[in-house]
Amino acid sequence: MNLFTSKFTSISFYVRSLLLLGGIFLTSCISPQYMSGGWSPYPSDYVYKGDLFGLQNCLKAGCSVDTRDPFTRNFTPLMIAAREGEVEIAEFLVRSGADINAKTRDGHTALMMAVYNRNLDIVKLLLKNGANVHVKSKQGHTAFSEATLEESAQIKELLLPYEIGPKR
Repeated sequence: MNLFTSKFTSISFYVRSLLLLGGIFLTSCISPQYMSGGWSPYPSDYVYKGDLFGLQNCLKAGCSVDTRDPFTRNFTPLMIAAREGEVEIAEFLVRSGADINAKTRDGHTALMMAVYNRNLDIVKLLLKNGANVHVKSKQGHTAFSEATLEESAQIKELLLPYEIGPKR
């Protein structure tokens, strides 16, 4: 019985610790300056909040359109906009010269993120502006294979002409 109790106690301790660490991580994903109402040097903070005006001011102040988010997965602002479905922000970032084909550490692109999250308008925007559909992630996935995995017929139809076209 003591052995069971001590195992149960240690498991409970680990679960509580993980929950606490998860909460700390989630509350620190967006930079503390921005959360307290201040200015942030990270364009990603404005994208997470859907704050186009703040993003425009951040870029006017000299921040790079492709500054990666240091607080989460090292995504570019365009990747975040594609994932979150922020169409206006994605349009602004593309017009501002964002790298459409930038990759994460795992080789995912903004197009793959838009496909995975079924953000059709952003998929259209990225394709219209030259997103490379032939890029493969480290897992060997392309935007088309992501659409197949997500069973998104509408996005597959949109990607098919690009998929069978010439590789860039």
